Amino acid sequence: MVANALNLVDGKKVAVDFLKAHHLLIVGQTGSGKITTTLSLLDQFQHENQTAIVLDPTGKYAQLPNAVTYTLGENAYLEAGKLNASELQEVLGAPPLLTEKSVQAIDQYQQLLNQLSTWTSEYQIAQLPDQLVEEMVIPFPDSRADYHLLGQVYDYATISRAWTAMMNLRERLSTPYFRRIFDMVPHPGRAKTELSFVLKMFLAHRSSHRTLVIDLSMLKQFESRQGAIISYLLKIILNNRLQKRTAFPVNIVLDEAHRYLPANGQSLSHNGIFQILREGRKVHLRMILTTQSPLDLPAKMRSQFNTVLIHRLLSADELTALSTTVPFSTVAGLPTGQAFLQTAGGAQQVVVNTPEWWTD
Repeated sequence: MVANALNLVDGKKVAVDFLKAHHLLIVGQTGSGKITTTLSLLDQFQHENQTAIVLDPTGKYAQLPNAVTYTLGENAYLEAGKLNASELQEVLGAPPLLTEKSVQAIDQYQQLLNQLSTWTSEYQIAQLPDQLVEEMVIPFPDSRADYHLLGQVYDYATISRAWTAMMNLRERLSTPYFRRIFDMVPHPGRAKTELSFVLKMFLAHRSSHRTLVIDLSMLKQFESRQGAIISYLLKIILNNRLQKRTAFPVNIVLDEAHRYLPANGQSLSHNGIFQILREGRKVHLRMILTTQSPLDLPAKMRSQFNTVLIHRLLSADELTALSTTVPFSTVAGLPTGQAFLQTAGGAQQVVVNTPEWWTD
């Protein structure tokens, strides 16, 4: 028997066909049933053999039944050389003073890497501060200057101005978090897999009643760093689909998405979450986001959702942001585990079913 995530209040099943061409936003205050809703949808995806990827910043999905789990820093890592300069800066939280020089250092490396075969060794991220110093060379300031060379003498004034920032960068790279994330720590007898490879393999074939969970909880104290990694991983997923044009749908789940968006709204168009919402549907990528309040998401992002599951909310302003005709008094009184399914055809009150996990 195929599990069903949602029923109408009269007991009739609700097909998840509403997700086939649309992203889904799940909203509701703490304790209203958002997590159970997400679990029930994942359960139904497993029963129907639909591919699902969970980006898990807190580790709450680590024990998900029938999951293939890769935990960043444990059995999975990021290859620093595959991140461009701005992505690496965001993941590290590097100071703006280093932007120009880090762009030169990383982008020069990537240009050389593209000329080599796929077996090339990884970028030695621990040496980045030293490489930045070597980038700060200039010609002699007198008749000895040779302008055909990249430089002849260190630019001591620039190095001095950037020194505090470079020491900060060196300190960040030496922390246990980043050493494990970039696979800088020896781990004899224990295999670790590069995350972009994991995603590409999972996107190449339909899942066999399994869910891929990417556990990012090692950095749960650093939400902005998690946000940068989430954006990077989602861009990998989108670019893979744009290049391969694989037909089968993929559902991508992210809880409390507002925590991982850029603080600067002007950067939203470059963020992987927004890019999936804007471009993903044409390549069969469907996003399921949860958040406590729709007001925590930019209006530009809310406009990408034609389908919303509305659990109990705290204020009328939150409901107004969703452009629904359901009265606030009704939504405010919803019991845990019930919601309104808002689609282009209107709103229906639904009951969230308890997951009945797939068994072979």
